[in-house]
Amino acid sequence: MPTEDHRAHFAQLALDTYARVQGTCRRSKRSTNEGDVAESDIVDLMTDLLLLARFSGYDPQSVVSKAERHLYAETGHHYGP
Repeated sequence: MPTEDHRAHFAQLALDTYARVQGTCRRSKRSTNEGDVAESDIVDLMTDLLLLARFSGYDPQSVVSKAERHLYAETGHHYGP
């Protein structure tokens, strides 16, 4: 099973590909270097993935909940409220 670092790298590749295909990549004020990640870019990709889930017959909230449970199971960290 890939490590967290490997999985984050795979996610970065997906985000870079998404931004390249979209033709835009907005960088936040905190992100100024090549390879930095802007939260808005992650949100845009996640939004489109949730739209895909909905169009594929899945409940987007259920997908988010499952992803949160997977994140907790893999990292042991709770995020959010």
